[in-house]
Amino acid sequence: MQAKTKKSELTRNAIIEAGIDIAVRYGLGAVTVPILAEKLKLSNSGVFSRIGSIETLRLALVEEYGKRFLAEIFFPALKKPHGLDRLDAMVESWIRKICSGDGNSMALFEVTAFSMDQAAHDTREILVGNVRAWRGVMMRTVMQAMAHRQLREDIDPASLLFEIHCLVLGALYEYRIMNDANTADKAMASYRALIQRVKRPAKAA
Repeated sequence: MQAKTKKSELTRNAIIEAGIDIAVRYGLGAVTVPILAEKLKLSNSGVFSRIGSIETLRLALVEEYGKRFLAEIFFPALKKPHGLDRLDAMVESWIRKICSGDGNSMALFEVTAFSMDQAAHDTREILVGNVRAWRGVMMRTVMQAMAHRQLREDIDPASLLFEIHCLVLGALYEYRIMNDANTADKAMASYRALIQRVKRPAKAA
């Protein structure tokens, strides 16, 4: 019985992995039972028996993805000093990840933005909560950079985050659609130019 339960859990984990792989490429709406069954060589009923419903699975995908997003993109950057070094590390990690060719690249939020009508209310709420979580981490980092007098005091932190996210979306577009292998370097150059505009001027010697 225990072995059967363990096998069932392993299969469920495999379904979640396959679901995330599909979702980051094509959006949550592309995650369906027949596609998962074909990908994992399972029957439709075998998939259903482990996930309950497709909406339950999509909810689980979003929750798991949110945890990975923070763990892979933001938490490693917290080892950097407060302020600009930390912000730089977050942005570079995010951009390099979505341009890595990795099937589980950190792009589910961006891909799903174009198919939000396919997400049920509960799933949408989890998505929104995840976006607010990473925005909160970045906002605190920007505010710390301002407090450390690394960024100008007159900048609007929300506007800066908006511009950074626009860079990430642009990088995703260039890499996924235009297949530009130099996208990450171009995006980082644009990010550095953006930061240069909002940095406090160096004191004259």
